[in-house]
Amino acid sequence: MHAVEFSTSHRFIRAPFPRLCTLACAIALTLPAVRAAAADPVRLKPDAKALSDLYVEHELDVKQATTGPDGKPMNVDARSVYGLLQKAKPEGDGMVLEVTLDRMLGYMSFSESMKSLYDSDDPDYEEASPMHKDAFNPILNKSLTITLDGAGKATGVAGGDPIRAILKELGESNFVGSSLINGDLADARIKSLFGESQFVVLPEREVKVGDTWKKTQHAELENIGKVIYQYDCKLEKIEKADGRETAIITFKGTVAKDPADKPAKDQKPTRMDGTLMGEARYDLAANRIADIRYTSDAKIEMPSWFQRGPDAPMMKIDTKATYTGTTRPAAERKKQKAEITERIAAAKAKKEAEEAAAMAGPVDPPTPANDPEPWLQWGGPDRNFKSSATGLANRWPKEGPPKLWERPLGDGFSCILCDGDTLYTMYSIRDKADANKGEEVVVALDAKTGKTKWEHKYDAPWPEGLQMEFGPGPHSTPLIVGDKLYTIGCTAMLHCLDKKSGKVVWSEDLLAKYKADLHMRGYGASPMEYKGNILVTVSKEKGHAIIAFDKDTGAVAWKGGEFDPGYASLLAITVEGIEQLVAFGGKAVLGVDPTDGHTTWSIDHPTQWGANITTPLWSASDKTLFISSAYGMGSRGVQVSKAGSQIVAKEAWFNPRMKIQHATAVREGDWIYGSSGDFGPAFLGCVNAKTGEFGWRQRGIAKATVLLADGKLIVLDEDGALYLVKADAEKYRLLGKMTGVCKKTAWTAPTLYGRTLYLRDREKIVALDLGTGQGGV
Repeated sequence: MHAVEFSTSHRFIRAPFPRLCTLACAIALTLPAVRAAAADPVRLKPDAKALSDLYVEHELDVKQATTGPDGKPMNVDARSVYGLLQKAKPEGDGMVLEVTLDRMLGYMSFSESMKSLYDSDDPDYEEASPMHKDAFNPILNKSLTITLDGAGKATGVAGGDPIRAILKELGESNFVGSSLINGDLADARIKSLFGESQFVVLPEREVKVGDTWKKTQHAELENIGKVIYQYDCKLEKIEKADGRETAIITFKGTVAKDPADKPAKDQKPTRMDGTLMGEARYDLAANRIADIRYTSDAKIEMPSWFQRGPDAPMMKIDTKATYTGTTRPAAERKKQKAEITERIAAAKAKKEAEEAAAMAGPVDPPTPANDPEPWLQWGGPDRNFKSSATGLANRWPKEGPPKLWERPLGDGFSCILCDGDTLYTMYSIRDKADANKGEEVVVALDAKTGKTKWEHKYDAPWPEGLQMEFGPGPHSTPLIVGDKLYTIGCTAMLHCLDKKSGKVVWSEDLLAKYKADLHMRGYGASPMEYKGNILVTVSKEKGHAIIAFDKDTGAVAWKGGEFDPGYASLLAITVEGIEQLVAFGGKAVLGVDPTDGHTTWSIDHPTQWGANITTPLWSASDKTLFISSAYGMGSRGVQVSKAGSQIVAKEAWFNPRMKIQHATAVREGDWIYGSSGDFGPAFLGCVNAKTGEFGWRQRGIAKATVLLADGKLIVLDEDGALYLVKADAEKYRLLGKMTGVCKKTAWTAPTLYGRTLYLRDREKIVALDLGTGQGGV
């Protein structure tokens, strides 16, 4: 969720001063010949021979102070390192540069709570960010050619489109890929970064020590528009050291919005004012830049990325940046790269050997198989992603558990229900020309073959303001009660369908009638049945936090509550004989009276953007409620007990390092197992339900959903790898692994019916046999 927060900021962070050697702009400036004396005039002009066979590395560090969507201050730190292998050849009075992406490092931190880092030179770093990794790796070693005229201005670019095509395959949900497409790797941007910006501090005449000159540059920045740069430059001095001479150019400048650039209709004017100061050092013998550095400050006003429309407030940003660029012979870099490649191969072989040894070790004897238990709602029979199934294999074949069938399915994240011989889920179909138009589909499938039994389609146009780059949903999981199926789509359209035919029994438009909160990403909570009523969270409007609809007629049985309902689904618990609903809202976890919706207790748990998504876990044995979030928070153990006739709650522990973003957690005995991670690195781990202390943590598994059955964890990570892990708090014990079972954003939690596991990603649905037959042990 919420990658747009990173995407817009990530693109913008480099925007304020991109024309002065950011990323790859200072490829290598040259001076012609060694002078006889410092007083001799010199003319700075590029030379193709001196610019060839180089490794050029650019580092940009940025700090931003802005406001978040909740109106609170938010600090953003970012770091980019780009390494380029470069060749050059003369062409007319100019030249052609060929640059190859040889190293990419990206880092992003939001208020120290969300971090994302990846370095292609150190891909096994345990904090490696999957989003950066997925964007960087496919385009490493790709080349671009830039044609420069005699004045050093770029006149043509080749190779950008193939690189952008690779990144587009990642989809808009990958904020790093989107940033590269719309920012640095747009052709106009490449021309500027690799062309004109290289020469922006160079005079267009001969100069000598002490001479000054001015330069003006016009540019267009994403989200801001047209700006004007003014530079004051000076050839400060000639330094001599170790038999080499270095020319020092100092510069300072300003940037301001171009007054001729007027906003489009219904758009507010943007603003940018800033200053910069820096120094460039040139090795005269080598005829190339040794290094260049600058610092910059800017104040910006630009359209908000978390609110849209003409009435949305402008976002105010204070930006400080530091840039460093260096060059060295390409041969040195190639030697270093060979050593890195060797180290990576050795680390991969070691990991594979460790996994093979773990999966070849002794296992417990299999348990007898029992009868399948229907999976009728979000989280399964008890809404806790725990299955009573036994008879599962304790070891998988090398290629993974046998595949029973596979079929295409439309986009979406709804979990799969299984009621006997029929599966139920939802998907969406969006208009290719306009994604705001489209349909949502409820589908029933044959559980043994995957063939469609029936479908119910309905129009689901998105209202203004939804940000759906992570996928169009639906996010909510259906509910089966008796002979009826209840569903809610992204636009909060509630349907009651006959589960045999798919015919509508009743429906309710929660958005139109009750102002349901779509939370920018579309409605996501799953409905719950309670004493003959279908309960749904709806709105922070007074009295509409929870609405109970009669399951047969759709009549409102009751409505109540006054809290931000957030993204999480409701949970029903019993505390020493007193029944309660648990609502995990945007700012707190609350106890709610199941007869009228009034709050009985509350524990604060505020997150950025109110993004409490994961359904809480309840254990009546020790009266502990487990809640967890990413977005600047962590996990809490909450003690809920009876005091006289009242229910009271208090925090038992807090663990800021266990951060479950939107996946599932399960409990076995005194231990809670889950996947911690947000937009950055993830790990699979367990925490003690009574103390919050970690048992073990296992890196190398992408952000994942977890299901518990037969003493084993069934783990599906977002990259589509499936793991079988013993539910043992003492040690991570891998029992089986299957890669590539899903392909495209596998965020949907698995469903287990007997020994058949059903999985889906954003493209297909798969059925696997987890029993002891056909190679399983």
